[in-house]
Amino acid sequence: MEKNRRNEKTKQVGNGEGTLYKSKALGCLVFQYYDTNGKRQTMKQRKKESKTDFKARVTEVKNSLNTGTYICKNDITVYQLGSEIVENKLNRNKISEATYSRAIQTLNHVKNHKIGNIPIQKITTNHLQEFIDTKKKYANSYIDKIYEMLGRIFIEAIKRDYILKNPMLNVEKPKSDKIDEKIEALTIDEQKAFLEELDKDLHYKNIFTIALYTGMRMGEILALKTEDINFKEGTICIKRSLTKDKNGKTILGSTTKTYNSLRTIPISSLFEQALRKSISDMTLNINNLLFIQPTGQLYSVSDMNSRFKRICTNANLGVVPYIIKRGKKEINSKTSTYNQHMLRHTYATRCIESGMPAEVLQKLLGHKDIQTTINTYTTIFDKFKNEQVDKYVEYMQNIK
Repeated sequence: MEKNRRNEKTKQVGNGEGTLYKSKALGCLVFQYYDTNGKRQTMKQRKKESKTDFKARVTEVKNSLNTGTYICKNDITVYQLGSEIVENKLNRNKISEATYSRAIQTLNHVKNHKIGNIPIQKITTNHLQEFIDTKKKYANSYIDKIYEMLGRIFIEAIKRDYILKNPMLNVEKPKSDKIDEKIEALTIDEQKAFLEELDKDLHYKNIFTIALYTGMRMGEILALKTEDINFKEGTICIKRSLTKDKNGKTILGSTTKTYNSLRTIPISSLFEQALRKSISDMTLNINNLLFIQPTGQLYSVSDMNSRFKRICTNANLGVVPYIIKRGKKEINSKTSTYNQHMLRHTYATRCIESGMPAEVLQKLLGHKDIQTTINTYTTIFDKFKNEQVDKYVEYMQNIK
């Protein structure tokens, strides 16, 4: 037979805000109400909690319901919300598969740490600070990505009414233990040595010549089609780039790396011959690409990097004389430390050295804004600035 439960002094809270009563069965005060999702919630008096303190908690809940600041209980974790954000962006075509893949790699740092399994509503600034401090062994650029990922997660949590305050606001981003990599370009002598060695590699000569004299990203060069080249107007229209799908496979992208990377650049006499030869020698393919493997498969940027390193090694460029292996010094005759992206930096460096304004270089490189160009090549601009001041001083001294 079911026991007859009786409660003392049942009190209806006005305007449908809930019911406050003393439960005989539980031996404590109970407050029942409906949350903002229409779900019935029960709040019980804690052990050793006074009536006054419990009623204060009840008042707090009622006020939050009345002011629209009530937060429904939710167990979604930091990692789960991060995954939802990234998946939604991919499904809505807001990011490419390559960007999705990189985002997942960043998110895995959260997944593999204890904060990944902590519900959003229970996470604290201390949790987040402890986590981000463990990433000092990575480069500053990578720490930035992790920090920005966390920021997006908690901004989304506020938008969804999971939390009221953003715990990331007081999290201080640490500085990497590593020294930031310096933007490297070939010196003029190295450039000459590279071109001399490149003459021996007829298969890749046109690709690297175009890279050196246009500053195009390698993915953009490998995605060039014949219709992008207009010799009559003397222009190349950069519309797309190679990218990767979410499985890491190289694919032909439908656009460039960023919106600002869509641009038109002039064809100069420095590489026009290489461009014409590339068109005359191209292998027929379904995508009408200038550069494609004899098998019909796409080249990848990593393929080009490997070939570039081989050319540099043969030209003795960027080859470290010795390496430490198993505690012993050994001659390093295997590879160069240089990478093919240096050709883009070399182009930019030669442009700055020739006196090209930063605004023009920004457009040629496809940077979003001029500050990106200045920040990327600040050392070179500073050197150029000093040289110009020296010329001014010399000029002033000659007219005295």
